[in-house]
Amino acid sequence: MGVGGSGMAGVSFLASKMGYEVTGCDLEREGHDVNHLKNTDLLVVTPAVFYQNAKHPELVEGEKRKIVLSWQEFLGKVLLKDKKVIAVAGTHGKSTTTAMVAKLLIDNGFDPIAVVGAKVPEWGGSSRFGKGEYAVVEADEFYDNFLNYHPEIIILNNIEFDHPDYFKSEKQMLDSYKKFVGNLVGKKILITQKDSLNKKFNLKVFGQHNQKNANMVYVLGKRLGIKEEIIIKSLESFPGIERRMELISDKHGIKIYDDYAHHPTAIRATLSAIRKEYPKMRILAIIEAHGFKRTKVLLPKYKGVFDSVDKVIIGPIFKARDTETFGMTPEKIAKNSKHKNIQVAHDTNELIVNCKLLMNNRHGRKNFDVVVVMGAGKSYLWAREICNLKI
Repeated sequence: MGVGGSGMAGVSFLASKMGYEVTGCDLEREGHDVNHLKNTDLLVVTPAVFYQNAKHPELVEGEKRKIVLSWQEFLGKVLLKDKKVIAVAGTHGKSTTTAMVAKLLIDNGFDPIAVVGAKVPEWGGSSRFGKGEYAVVEADEFYDNFLNYHPEIIILNNIEFDHPDYFKSEKQMLDSYKKFVGNLVGKKILITQKDSLNKKFNLKVFGQHNQKNANMVYVLGKRLGIKEEIIIKSLESFPGIERRMELISDKHGIKIYDDYAHHPTAIRATLSAIRKEYPKMRILAIIEAHGFKRTKVLLPKYKGVFDSVDKVIIGPIFKARDTETFGMTPEKIAKNSKHKNIQVAHDTNELIVNCKLLMNNRHGRKNFDVVVVMGAGKSYLWAREICNLKI
């Protein structure tokens, strides 16, 4: 159930490679139906279903038959039960770091299984099947999903309060992380940013945050006994993953980036990295906040977040799992940011129209050299529409 999600799609692929006969349904495709359970041994469910549709007959019937697992339970407790698991956790940078780790192991003949929360172009999806002893997984704290893994190695990137729709307090979240670290088995290796050696790599993916990601992967490589020059070569040839500062258009002399950042800290880091990469260019940022409750909790953190760019449009807030708005509007984000040149758009049409007006050439000169579209909901669709604008 929920086979269209990136995590579920990756796990479905692995299951099929490991001998399971896999069928799937999704609200945006065939919908859910209790008849799907005919001749079914396991019902693997995306956690969102428990939140949004917990009384659906298909799920209720599966629970009655005691065949329901979340995809994280299925991955951690079934598919990877005989593997040495390397888990990457933390608030920011999980997907990129997981993909960096997977590439390092692939480049050195470890042939790992890997599951990333984003599409990796070389794999054609979000997971990779391998026959080696290691598995690399992106371990998400939401819904305590990461507690389904019992890793030998944890890379713990950073911790900041997030997911207020699940965690009621920062203490509850930190307690979950402590339990996760307590799940370590075997060699019990924990790598954090404190272990970073602050080496400077010549990476293809720019930004100080990616240097930090690469440093922790370097530490991992050393712990696995991989030669230094091989670690550096692997990191410096890492091409990036989908929707992480992904350059999707370079027409009319305007570079358009699609990025997944939606937490204020991640937005600040990404925009700062783009400013450093393009110090003299005019930059337009288009922002999609994620979730109304989340926006309310994180609102104070928006102060100064957009300061490195010239112009900002705050688009409609993505509702995520919320059933109410908690009084949140794009205007509140704009006001809290205190940016000197910021405006809002309340729907996609208004956003695209405003964007076209802003980007349009005047007297043969373009207004912006770089456009960055940021968010984890529908903003990737905005980015594609902006690419198709006739400037």
